[in-house]
Amino acid sequence: MLRSCAEANHLPRVAEFYHGKSVFVTGAAGFVGTVLLETLLRCCSGIKSIYILLRSKKNVQPEVRKEQIFSKKIFEKLKEETPELLDKVHVIAGDASLPNLGMNEDDVQLLVDEVSVVFHCAAIIHFTKPLHFILKNNVLSLSSIIELCRKMRKFEALVYTSTAYSNSNRSNFPVKEEVYRLPFRAEKFLDALKNEDNEMLQELIADCKPDWPNSYTFSKCLAENVIMDTASDLPVAIIRPSIVFSTWKHPMPGYGEENSGIAALSLGTGKGFIKVLYADPNCKLNLVPADIVANAHVLAAWSAGTNRCASPLVANCTATENLHIKLCEYDETMTRLAREFPLPQAFEQHSNLIIVPYKYLYYIVAAYYHYLPAVVLDVMLRILRKKPRVYSMYRFFDTVMSSLNFFLFRTFQFERKNLECLDSLIHPEDRKDLALDFRDATFLGMTFSLPEVAPFYDWKIDRKSQTDRQRIIYKRHMLITSIQGMFLVTCCLLIYWVFSSIFC
Repeated sequence: MLRSCAEANHLPRVAEFYHGKSVFVTGAAGFVGTVLLETLLRCCSGIKSIYILLRSKKNVQPEVRKEQIFSKKIFEKLKEETPELLDKVHVIAGDASLPNLGMNEDDVQLLVDEVSVVFHCAAIIHFTKPLHFILKNNVLSLSSIIELCRKMRKFEALVYTSTAYSNSNRSNFPVKEEVYRLPFRAEKFLDALKNEDNEMLQELIADCKPDWPNSYTFSKCLAENVIMDTASDLPVAIIRPSIVFSTWKHPMPGYGEENSGIAALSLGTGKGFIKVLYADPNCKLNLVPADIVANAHVLAAWSAGTNRCASPLVANCTATENLHIKLCEYDETMTRLAREFPLPQAFEQHSNLIIVPYKYLYYIVAAYYHYLPAVVLDVMLRILRKKPRVYSMYRFFDTVMSSLNFFLFRTFQFERKNLECLDSLIHPEDRKDLALDFRDATFLGMTFSLPEVAPFYDWKIDRKSQTDRQRIIYKRHMLITSIQGMFLVTCCLLIYWVFSSIFC
């Protein structure tokens, strides 16, 4: 897929490739998109302009959302040292789920005239939404991007953000760095989506076997097939990250966001809300640092844009041995972190996660640790004329996890030759900031970097002081323990009464 590494000396440096060029980025408000945006500004300062596609969200206008992105801690160093670089970022108002990306004609023409490199990171990472909604956002948007790239006068490269689990329905490991083909050409799916022919769409999907574990992973596989069938003649790269964790080195160790990768589960357990998980404790998680994922995007565009690789280049951006860890080891480290660095807005005292590999036993344990206290707490909230929400939050958690359980009982292996070859092509001067070799990264080291810079460890987000929060946590813990204790006593008395009635 990649030319011999010996020819690397004939390639321009990464910063030279981007110098004077304009870039278009979708999904810049997401975790990977944010880290990518910072990487481009920091490592390719000669870049002409970066256009980011943003939609209005919760009555917040795109320009305001851009300022919200720049208010993130990851941009602090840039704002202190080279604030003028932020002026190179311009907002394109639009929506990736709409035809033509929801852009007006003037903005489309601007991109057609100016842009050379496109990064399509935008995606709906949702496991409970209807299939048509997921495909509309994750597949039709890519089709619109490809159409736009074909119109661009200076176009040189497109990088698409997929997932390492796009082919998780297959049992043959390792997952190769190639596009696994569907039984039909992608145009058939696109026609059904554009015409809103749900019956035809369902017929096509029904013939795609084995079944995918959820709509999101299928949408990514279909998107990769869209590239193969409609854009293989363009310089394209597909980056497949596994579970994106915090940054390892750049621009600072330990930067993560609340809704990224496995962070939501980690925060739920760290705040004492999630106590039981249906999973195999020996299942291995495949973690990759966010800055490595961003570097892979930057280098993939450079490689594709200099005709370094056949199109499309597929790179599995997945874990090295140190970050391929068992779920039980993950929990032990996160438990240690939560005890040493309490989280703001915690629900209850943190305890080790109970990982249950048997479904019906999980129902029993979850009923005791989750739903029993939830029902009582919701009754108390009703009495206080407040909105009951604890039970519904646990129901939502179980709904989401039901589409992820597939991954918590399987250990995946991935081929990563193309990623390693990309790393070998880097000029020694570029290696300082853009290397893809993270064999020295350890989960313990990355985890204990979180409290210093991760926004969810900032106590400003909590209305209570740390002392007050600990007092609330203790009272809530005592209340929940009492509820569980009374339930056990009641069960014992009931059992005693039954046996007394039978044998006395």
